[in-house]
Amino acid sequence: MLKIDPVNLICTVVNLLVLFVALRVFLFKPVQKIIADRQAEADRQLAEAAAKQTEAETLRDQYSESLAQAEEEKRQMLKAAREDADAQYQRIVGEAKDKARQIEEKAVADAHAQKDQILKNTQQEIGDMVVDAVHKIAATQKNAETDKSLYEAFLIKAGEKQ
Repeated sequence: MLKIDPVNLICTVVNLLVLFVALRVFLFKPVQKIIADRQAEADRQLAEAAAKQTEAETLRDQYSESLAQAEEEKRQMLKAAREDADAQYQRIVGEAKDKARQIEEKAVADAHAQKDQILKNTQQEIGDMVVDAVHKIAATQKNAETDKSLYEAFLIKAGEKQ
C-alpha cells in the first residue's frame, strides 16, 4: 500500500518548489522575453508596413491627382488649339472671300471696259461705213438701182466686220 511519509512528502514538495523556481527563472522568463521581443519586432514590422502602405496610398492619390491635372491641361490645350485653328480658318476664308470679291469686281470692271471699247469701235466703224455710203451716194446718181446696190454693199461690208 501506499504509505505517506512526512519526510518524503516534505522533500517532494521542496523538490517541486525548487523545480518550479528553476524552471521559472531559467526557462519561462527567457522564453517570455524571446516571445516579447518577437512580438515587439512583429509590431514594429506591422507599423512599418502600415506606414509604407499609407505612403503608397498617398503617392497613388498624388499620382491620380497629377494624372487628372495633366488630362485637364491636355483638354485645355486641345481646346485652345481648336480655337486657334478655327480663328485661322475664319481669317483665311475671309481673306479668300475678299480676294475673290476683288477679282470678281476687277473682272466685271474689265468686262465693262471691254464692252465699252467694243461699242466705241463698233460705233466708229458704223460711222465710217455711213460716211463711205454717203460719199458714194453723193458721188453717184440717185436712182433706185444704185440705192439698192449701195444698200447691199453696205450690208455685205457690215457683215464682214462682225
